[in-house]
Amino acid sequence: MTTVAEALQQGWRIHQAGDLAGAERIYRGVLQADPNNAAAWCYLGIACHDLDRLDEAAAAYRRAIQIQPQFPIAYNNLGNTLRMQKRLTEALRCFDQALQQQPGYVNALKNKGTALVWEGRLDEALESYHQALQLAAEDAETHKNIGVIQLLQGRFTDGWREYRWRWKTQGMTLPKYDQPEWDGSSLDGRTILLVAEQGLGDTIHFFRYAGVLKQRYACRVVVAVHRPLLELLADGSGFDELIPIDQTPPPFDVFCPLLDVPGVLGEDLQDTPGQIPYVTARLELVQQWHQRFRQYSGLKIGIVWQGNPKYAADRMRSFPLTALDPLGHLQGIHLFSLQRDAGVEQIESLGGRLDVVPLGEQLDQDTGAFVETAAVLKNLDLLISPDTAVAHVAGALGVPLWLALSNVPHWPWLLDRDETSWYPSARLFRQSGGDDWTGVFQRMAERLQTEHAAVRRKTYEQFQIARCGPNRLTRTRHGPMIYNRHDRYIGRSLERYGEFSEGECDLFRQLVRPGQVVVEAGANIGAHTIVLSHLVGPRGRVIAFEPQRVVFQILCGNLALNGCLNVEARQLALADQPGRLHVPPLDYHRENNFGGVELTDQAAGEPVQVVTLDSLELPACHFLKADVEGMELNVLRGGEQTLRQHRPLLYVENDRAAHSPAIIQYLQSLDYHLYWHLPMLFHAGNYYHNQHNEFPGIVSANMLAVHRTIQASIEGLRPVEGPDSQWQTKP
Repeated sequence: MTTVAEALQQGWRIHQAGDLAGAERIYRGVLQADPNNAAAWCYLGIACHDLDRLDEAAAAYRRAIQIQPQFPIAYNNLGNTLRMQKRLTEALRCFDQALQQQPGYVNALKNKGTALVWEGRLDEALESYHQALQLAAEDAETHKNIGVIQLLQGRFTDGWREYRWRWKTQGMTLPKYDQPEWDGSSLDGRTILLVAEQGLGDTIHFFRYAGVLKQRYACRVVVAVHRPLLELLADGSGFDELIPIDQTPPPFDVFCPLLDVPGVLGEDLQDTPGQIPYVTARLELVQQWHQRFRQYSGLKIGIVWQGNPKYAADRMRSFPLTALDPLGHLQGIHLFSLQRDAGVEQIESLGGRLDVVPLGEQLDQDTGAFVETAAVLKNLDLLISPDTAVAHVAGALGVPLWLALSNVPHWPWLLDRDETSWYPSARLFRQSGGDDWTGVFQRMAERLQTEHAAVRRKTYEQFQIARCGPNRLTRTRHGPMIYNRHDRYIGRSLERYGEFSEGECDLFRQLVRPGQVVVEAGANIGAHTIVLSHLVGPRGRVIAFEPQRVVFQILCGNLALNGCLNVEARQLALADQPGRLHVPPLDYHRENNFGGVELTDQAAGEPVQVVTLDSLELPACHFLKADVEGMELNVLRGGEQTLRQHRPLLYVENDRAAHSPAIIQYLQSLDYHLYWHLPMLFHAGNYYHNQHNEFPGIVSANMLAVHRTIQASIEGLRPVEGPDSQWQTKP
């Protein structure tokens, strides 16, 4: 019979062989037989991490630590997973805990250093890496990481030397030839073979050094590049022969990897290395695309947002397409997507927030990589991109390029500069800190308006897409939304500001996690339902209740427009007893507060079925939002079993003095801690940047309820002391 230890070793062997799904099955099989096996939970965490299911990985590591508190490997692995989720403060705490339990833990020191780099704390990262070297002086990865930081800081002499250690790291192999590696000695009358390495972008970037060597020395230059790039680079200049990297090279005297050339030359990068352009676009393709672009007026801007997701640091450089949203506020521009492969699917999820003309799937189908892309770039006024291969094509062509860079970018872009010696046509727009992409593109939008008189900000009327009877369709912060133009609060807020009670959404972002189950009682037209849908993601679930038939129809339309497939919309009311209530007669063609309608037991109006939350028999419930115009207590009482079993976070409207004491008393009896949340209805940073306040002094009065068993740090919210507490009371 196989022991648990033997089963885990078997799982680890096939895990290392690349069969992640098979390894996961074995780990879960062990846990089914022994649920308290900390090692199995840790192995499962590794499998989930490698499968990019980071939430599950973190949960598995936490379970391992709960079972076995002295578990430095689990703390280290948890830190790595949290780092990939960009939860850097938590990640650093985990690495410190691992080091406290095992002070000489080299991997924890290295991983801590990387997390510090991602947080922009470079000097502290160097200190952590140097501590790792004291324990493992020949660790190539640590040396390479130190070199990357030194290059990023502009300390080139030390940086080039340390960066050479990359050839001893896992997955990197220095090319092997009978001829020697170039040591910087004279090349006059000799032939040098330059060998590409790493990604296509790096190859395009450093291909310039063929021309640099050709100019400085009377030598013959042969360049070996990735086969897909042959067609693009063949039209370039500065080399004698171009060959695919997998082909036996012609006779040569010395060789050098492309990224090692500047180090051998002792470059300090104060001046542009080589002549720009060093790549050209085919004239016939440029002319063909010129004809296709004639139908578009205004500024033509190409966009790319996603690099190769297999690249280890892709999470640091790529950004979601929705981050470009500030550009959607401008008139006088057209956006053209040059995105290929990974990331293209994001166009479908834009929900009308940006008008993008997709070109990516058409490009380079009948040519080598980036050949047709180069022709498109020559017809654009500007390319906006992260640090990807397309950006390097634009820079090598001399096309205007705006690079969106993370707080700590790839080393060639250095620090604190908005220009670069690599590409004179490029401008660098950096994150101000953390993971703030919004600020990057807001600055770009402002620069476009400053530099181009025809580019102006849209008025709120220009965000409207369609009108039909009392309803309007408009672009909002969270996607296209239908609203009733006669609605006094929700409709008017969406019309004038492109959002409704965004302060509530800010809180939801801190509370709701991917994969969770959310119940929304009183969804109205879905202004917050769509936000909750995005937060729980495709593996989560939102159950939205809205009793008004006409409003429910709009809710369903908004969910369909935004592709909210994880939402179940139900035209039902939630209360403490099943039965039937009535929606009072309403005229949806006249001004009213359609979000403030109270249900009644009077026969007048449309009947609506009433159910209890407990009747749903939910297997999980993580968050309950109740905004039901005086029936909040009824909803809670009808879900008491659900609340006791799942202990969800609660967000409950509580703006009626007559009802408030009973709601507070009831929730406190269920061991909930309560906090007032009072966001203003007008938000100065609203989506349309409309500074006219249509709702002076109006707040949304709600309570956040957190069960006492849930560890949570609630800052900035006033506690609800007892049944007599009132939201109007000033602290």
